[in-house]
Parts: sequence; C-alpha cells; structure tokens
Amino acid sequence: MFEESSSELVLDSNHSGRIFRALNRRWKGTRRNETSLRSAIDGYLDHLRASSLSLNTIYCYSRDLQRLLKEFGDINLKRISEEMLDKHIIHICSESSSQPAGRTGLREAHRSVSTINRIKIVYRSFFKWCFTKQLIENDLAPEIRLSKHLSQETVPIRTEEITRLLKVISDSTDPLAGRDKALFSVYAFSGIRKSEALALKVSDYDNLSKTISLQRSKGSSKKLQSIPSILSKILNGYVESNLKDAELSSPLFPGQTPNAFLSGRQASNRFDKWKKVAGIRDNLTIHSFRTAYASQLYRVSKDPLLVSHAMGHSSFNTTKRYIKEGFFDIGTVLEKTFSMEIL
Repeated sequence: MFEESSSELVLDSNHSGRIFRALNRRWKGTRRNETSLRSAIDGYLDHLRASSLSLNTIYCYSRDLQRLLKEFGDINLKRISEEMLDKHIIHICSESSSQPAGRTGLREAHRSVSTINRIKIVYRSFFKWCFTKQLIENDLAPEIRLSKHLSQETVPIRTEEITRLLKVISDSTDPLAGRDKALFSVYAFSGIRKSEALALKVSDYDNLSKTISLQRSKGSSKKLQSIPSILSKILNGYVESNLKDAELSSPLFPGQTPNAFLSGRQASNRFDKWKKVAGIRDNLTIHSFRTAYASQLYRVSKDPLLVSHAMGHSSFNTTKRYIKEGFFDIGTVLEKTFSMEIL
C-alpha cells in the first residue's frame, strides 16, 4: 500500500515537473516575443545601475528614453522599425525646445546638433543592448547615425581669471561660497571632467595621499587622480568647515539637500553667477578649466604622454586637441637642434 502510493507520488511528481517546465518555456518564449518598450527600458536602466554609472547619467538616459515611450506608447518592442525611428528622430530635430528668456517669457529654439547627437547616442546604446539580449531580431543601432557638425572650441580660462574668481568667492558672504570655491578649485587644479567632480563622495578624497578617487571615469574604470598641495589645502578647509559631520557616502558637493548630488545645470548656473561677480570673460565654461589644466601641464612638463595620462584620455588623439601647436615652441626647438654655424 505504501509502496504503491510512493510510486504514484513519483509518477505524479514527474508529470507535474514536465508540465511546469513546458509552461515555463512557453512563458519565457511569450515574454521574449512580447517584451514591451517600457519593460525593456526598465531593464536597460537596471543594466546601467549595475554598471555603476552615476545617478546623473542614468537620469539623463531615462529622460531621453521617455521620448520613445511618448512617441510610440508601451508597444511590443519588436514592432519598432527603422522607418519609425527615422520619423521620430526627424520630429525631434524639427520640434522646438522652450528656453527661458528672462522677463519676456519663453523663446523657441531648435535643438542644437550636439543635443540631437546626445539623444541619438542614448538610442543607439539602448537598441544595441536590446539586440544583445535578443529582445529584438534586428540591430537598429547602426541605423541611427550621428549628425556631423563642427564643435565649438573651448576657450581656456587664464591663471589670473582663476585667481580672481576664487578670491571673489572667498570674500563673499554667500552661504554656498565654501562649496563653490572647493568645486571650482577641483576643476582648476585637478583637470577632471565636470560630471566626475559632481559624482564625488566625501570618501573619494584622501588628504594623506593627495588623491581623488574617480569611481567611474569616462572610457575607463575607477582611477586615482593626483592633486597639488594648493587643492589639498582648499579641500581640507572645506571638509572641516562644511562636511565635518557628513557621512563618508555623502556627496562631496551636495545640491539642494545634504544627500543630493549637485547637478550639472546647477553647477553651470553657479559658475555663471560667479563669472559676472568676478568680471571674467562671459564665454568661459566649466570645461574651460579642463582645457587650461592641460595647457598649463604641458607648458611645464613638455610631456604629452604625461598630459594624456593626467587627463584620463584613452587615445592620444584626444589629448592633441588640448595641446595647441604653439605650445610645442617649435622655433626654440629648431634653434637648439640646428645651432651649428654655416661656414
């Protein structure tokens, strides 16, 4: 009796197991064939989080991908064709973006080529991921081509302008002056990228080794950036005065709340404010610090490979854009090389 029941139990268990596996395969196949656009976007954003990208980067990717949802709705991902993407991108290129224009209200302006390319890069990355995960049959990424345009050359900030800027901030009674001085000092004396500085945590600065740990630098993995004593002194004073009770995981440069990272737009707005107060050139941007850093580093070292390493460039061709021809001082080199007298 017991043996018979056990045998039936085994048979039933095996039969149930086969049914469960069949249903599971069918569910997986249905899920693969009917992946919605929204669920694909959610999965892609989870992939970005797992890749340790900054919160600002993930937010920007999410914002741009919402354009696809707004255009197509939460449709089956496989229904999106090359023709649909072409029409969508044409629409993005032609539509206007509202920009503030002071007290006169809003002015309408077409999106710049750089903005359009940024959106295209997000789309390309997203559809490449979908193709890799076999959520779509055809790779749509190569069909999203970037627009060619001449990038505007960044004007490097002068040494005297950096001095004037930091002095004005130091003498100010602005409650955020301490944070701003430390932030712009990091840009001026470390040469790191705008997003890299804004993603720093309190724990990323080591005053003993005089280094800044970049958790995620462009084109490479985590790296250490050496800093000069002048920057270390400024950061020591800033941390002691403003972040004495902050947790190590807190932002080094907080935004509206102590636990919120300062955004790129907020940093740019603060720089625009201090530019006017200091009376320095209006066409300077935060990237002007990085350009000047590379130029000054080369003037002193005369070592382009050192500059490339300090800038975190994966290709020396990128470094050459920062090192102007005049910085090589070709005339002096020629005179020293061919100094013999002609008989």
